[in-house]
Amino acid sequence: MRILRIFNNNVVLASDDAGEQAVMIGRGLAFGKKKNEALDPSLVERTFVPETAGGDEHLSALLSEIPAEILALATELEEIARTELGMRISHSFVLPLADHLNFAMVRARKGMGVEYPLSIEVSQLYPKELAFGQRAVRMARERLGADLPEEEATPLALHLVNSQFSSEDLAKTFKMTQIFAQIFQIISSAYGHELDQSNLSVARFVTHLRYLFVRAEQGRPALKSDPTLPAIHEAVKTGYPEAYACAYKVMLLLEMHVGEDLSEDEHTYLTIHIARLAADLWGESTTEEQRSRP
Repeated sequence: MRILRIFNNNVVLASDDAGEQAVMIGRGLAFGKKKNEALDPSLVERTFVPETAGGDEHLSALLSEIPAEILALATELEEIARTELGMRISHSFVLPLADHLNFAMVRARKGMGVEYPLSIEVSQLYPKELAFGQRAVRMARERLGADLPEEEATPLALHLVNSQFSSEDLAKTFKMTQIFAQIFQIISSAYGHELDQSNLSVARFVTHLRYLFVRAEQGRPALKSDPTLPAIHEAVKTGYPEAYACAYKVMLLLEMHVGEDLSEDEHTYLTIHIARLAADLWGESTTEEQRSRP
């Protein structure tokens, strides 16, 4: 590997003989080195491939500001997300995560607190990602001596949610989380019960909503055409009238926020998911008593 750019003594952008570029992290890796010189592979502690490699000045500025030990922790957390949690995330996850950790540590040293209003929603909608964020906070405390507050687990969890959809806009993930919370309020109100967010059916429904939201945001068709769906739709409409009505309200909310019309097929799948939620959480079924509710 040869050096293409030196960000600081511990971080470089390097290239192999095939022209593949990667960011190399290691203590003293670039000390006394110049551009185009070979790297000592024994000094490389972490490697990752940024999606914005090349002449990206933003990448250069960002890497030069983040200490090597924070970049190393971020790359280790990325590996945990990929291997231990089995999540499919983009390579761009490392830099936003490291950037957030860096500023979180600065805030902690200055005694500056930050409130994250979506902490309850995140704990309910993304328990797996929140556990990752809590682990990241613990590791930052142990490795970096940072007195990070537990609340920092919330934005770290949202960075992981964001990366699973290869999105660079964390604001969309915040928006998505707020919408999902409203959807569960609609369902709770329709059935007159609170949702147990730890139930597996809730996790399945959140996954379905996440992909639906991303497809709608990107203007892509919600679902592939299936010739059997019209018949299924009529059976679902008849068999699960309360879930069907609830799904219609959910669709209206989604359409209002994403500015896209959702298909009748999506209405069918939403109905099925909501009916499954009701059955698993509250034992709800399509009884005459249910049909006669106001």
